[in-house]
Amino acid sequence: MADMENMPLLKDLVILMAASVFVSMIFHRLGLPTIIGFLITGTIIGPYGAGLVTKVDDVDHLAEIGVVMLLFIIGLEFSITRMIRLKREGIVGGGLQVLLTALIGFGIAAAMGLPMNQSVLIGFVVALSSTAIVLKILGDRGEIDSSQGNLSIGILLFQDLCVVLMIIILQTMGQNGETTLLSVIIPLLVAVAAIAVIVTASFFAVPRLLHHVVKLRNREVFLLTVLFLCFGTAWLTSAFGLSLALGAFVAGLVISESEYSHQIVAELLSFRDIFLSLFFISIGMLLDLNYFMQHLPMLVAVAVGIILCKTVITVGVSQMLKYPLRLSIMAGLGLAQIGEFSFVLLRMGEDYKLLTPEVYQTLLAASILTMAVTPQLIRSSAAIAGKVAQILKIKAHAVEPHARTTMQDHVIIIGYGVNGQNLTSVLKKVGIEFVVLDLNWERIKLARDEGHKAFFGDSTRIELLHKMGVEKARMLVVAISDPLTTRLTLKLAREQNPKLYILVRTRYISEVEDLYKLGANQVIPEEFETSVEIFSRVLREYHIPNNIIQNQIDIIRHEGYAMLRGTSLSREKMMEITSILAASVTDTFYVADNSPLIGKTLADLDLKRKSGTMVIAVVKLTKARPNPPSDYRIEAADTLVLLGSHAEMDRAGQILKGGGELPPVIP
Repeated sequence: MADMENMPLLKDLVILMAASVFVSMIFHRLGLPTIIGFLITGTIIGPYGAGLVTKVDDVDHLAEIGVVMLLFIIGLEFSITRMIRLKREGIVGGGLQVLLTALIGFGIAAAMGLPMNQSVLIGFVVALSSTAIVLKILGDRGEIDSSQGNLSIGILLFQDLCVVLMIIILQTMGQNGETTLLSVIIPLLVAVAAIAVIVTASFFAVPRLLHHVVKLRNREVFLLTVLFLCFGTAWLTSAFGLSLALGAFVAGLVISESEYSHQIVAELLSFRDIFLSLFFISIGMLLDLNYFMQHLPMLVAVAVGIILCKTVITVGVSQMLKYPLRLSIMAGLGLAQIGEFSFVLLRMGEDYKLLTPEVYQTLLAASILTMAVTPQLIRSSAAIAGKVAQILKIKAHAVEPHARTTMQDHVIIIGYGVNGQNLTSVLKKVGIEFVVLDLNWERIKLARDEGHKAFFGDSTRIELLHKMGVEKARMLVVAISDPLTTRLTLKLAREQNPKLYILVRTRYISEVEDLYKLGANQVIPEEFETSVEIFSRVLREYHIPNNIIQNQIDIIRHEGYAMLRGTSLSREKMMEITSILAASVTDTFYVADNSPLIGKTLADLDLKRKSGTMVIAVVKLTKARPNPPSDYRIEAADTLVLLGSHAEMDRAGQILKGGGELPPVIP
């Protein structure tokens, strides 16, 4: 057997993994993305650093597998439905952001005297942001579903889609040498035609293949089939003169419509992460530390210029979409870095000799710097946005700038999502006045189409709260998925109306205490309510009577919310309540129009003997008849009120559903 000295690649991989684990642990403790850790790892152990890795070319080949798998999973996860749902943020916002950033990047590079090929590549590289970093930070902060989160995700989704087009254009430029409009368009059309043929063929073949493989119920065969489709389609597209990464994206796109796409993503995530880490490490190996140190001031200036340029463009696009300045700046700072797909384009540019070594090193170093400062930029974005708004003295605006509600004792609803829509529906039915405020134009239009008083605007602006009549309102309901906006709104509303009853919806229990300190009267954490719903459904499956379930829900809510507010019921009190409930179990049974019970008397049912329960009342429409006689004849739409133990109630339910024909209980 060959020893490690005769297997240099294995030795390099051991060194690479050991270094990446150590560096990644440090970066995790510092709150920095692991992508930066992988890049730094490559820089340290690469040929420009300590020179610990000798088989750089072999590592590059493994890294190419990571790129192929990355594009494959991007294709799998690409959702046309989600793109349509985020059409304003994705198609309009993302389209404008990519186009403007690429054009400005191209213009600056061309003005510096760089060739057209390099200028185009630089424009593409600068236009992209890091999906992995931004989504990770937004998820950790609970801002995925916030207004700025939706805007950022929409733009990132469009950027990921543009990567495919950029790869085709760069490959065309690299193969043709000289670039003209015709030299790009013709190969682009050929590529589209080739992809159309592959997609059409795969559309008919792939679902049938997956169906037969799944029937085997063999995980190993399923995984091998998926890898075959991924790399096979990548190889097939390369046979047409296209890139491997593009073929992998096409394969993922074809499989994304199958019912097995989620399982495939779950199976491949670990493989993708391993090979992708090799890709980022291989990129870090290419960073020349001597060049970096010698040109550090210039590289910092380039990174700052990129951050400022991308932030301004994103803010401008967001303002065109009528987002408030505060949220526009937060989204702009969040998307100000250069993304991981830019490294894919940089590698292509190096392979096709589209970049000089100096330009390559400058872009590579500046990209790493922009990624490194992204976490701090996002953490500071709210404070920066507030400072800018104060300096510019920006005032809030609504759809009707001069409109002001004249209602009194009304409810102000912040957010017209699922919770807001359900609340307005109930309030309208019972005749309680309300007004809606939201930052989503589609939701405002929906609210107005349903006849509600609805305004577009940012609830953190005191002017808008005054327009909503916060001083005369009775209640404020904050039903949005934006922790920062929720806190600012709560603080401002409480300052303007100390008597206002404020109910806040939040996602996490950890936020409850802070929201109460800011002045909330009631906080509903989704985590807690989800747990209540879960146990109540479990109890219903075991036929526990509804009144017992409701009593248990009341106890859990009372105990749970009391604990969240810093107080708790005593154990003795809880035991006392539980014993009372156990001694007085009641439930109801509704007699439907086709029930076999109709026409029978209570004596005919003989529930006391058969199940141990008693009929203590009969409710007919709105009239209740307590302690009905044994000759009472059951009619349609009657509701029988029963009294008994848990087990007796379960048996009574079976008897009543069966028309009273169950045999009696043997004593």
